[in-house]
Formats: sequence, structure tokens, C-alpha cells
Amino acid sequence: MRQLDRRPFVFAVVLYLLAWLLGFPIGAQSAPLEEVECTLILDAASGETLYRDGVCDQRFSPASTFKVPLALIGYDSGILSDEHTPAWDYKPEFKAAKRDQKTVDPTNWEKDSVLWFSQEITRRLGNERFAGYVSKFDYGNTDVSGTPGKKDGLTRS
Repeated sequence: MRQLDRRPFVFAVVLYLLAWLLGFPIGAQSAPLEEVECTLILDAASGETLYRDGVCDQRFSPASTFKVPLALIGYDSGILSDEHTPAWDYKPEFKAAKRDQKTVDPTNWEKDSVLWFSQEITRRLGNERFAGYVSKFDYGNTDVSGTPGKKDGLTRS
């Protein structure tokens, strides 16, 4: 029977312990609780509040959670046709992270959270239609103005 070389295992354990002793993060870190602004869970059928925690009486930017309403907007407006149409090619002016420099369809967009695809949907909607949809959804802070003074509401709201 062949004997396993234990040196790599021992070396890994020593490195782990050393990292732990020196205070290096060695596991996944969750977001600090103070960053969670509001958690609200409602019963879809009755509208009853099942759980409420945090500052839920103020509106905040919906950030990445807006991809779900944006997908509905995209399909309703005809910009998106099905789970793979359209498939848009990456363009350098999108200035995206390397992982997002690829052709993206609605499925990849939702799965990989590709920001430039979201921005392209809002560009194609235009200011007026985008603002109208956001107003109807009444979701998040409903602010579509973007960065003050930059007229980038379609891409930075």
C-alpha cells in the first residue's frame, strides 16, 4: 500500500493557522449589518407584512435588485423578446469589467449581473419612457436623474 506524502497537508495547515493568528480574513465575509437598510417581507396573496426590520419608511436606490423590474420593462416595451433575444455585443465605450466584455443575452444578463446590458436597455427606452415605467413601478427611490449635473440618468440612476 502506497504511503501518502503528508508534507503538503501539514504545510497547508500551518499556513492556515498562521493566517488565522495574524488576523487575515480566511473565509467569506458577510456585509456588516449596518449596510442593510431595510428588510421587508410581505405575503403576496394578502399584502400582510410578515417581517420588517431596518429603516423601511425611506426610499433607497434599488441597485442590482432593479434588474427584475427592468427585465419586465424590457419585455413589455418590446426591447427584449425572449430569454436569448436580443444578444448584444460588447462595445469598448461600455467600459465594463473584463468578465462582462462579451456578447450578452437576457439570460446571461440576469445570471451574471452585466451592468452594461441594463444600461443599454435604459438607453433604448429613452428618458421619457424609462421615467414613466419607473414611476409606474414606484420601486426604490424612483430617482432617474443620475449623477447631479452629468445628464446620465439613463445609465447611472
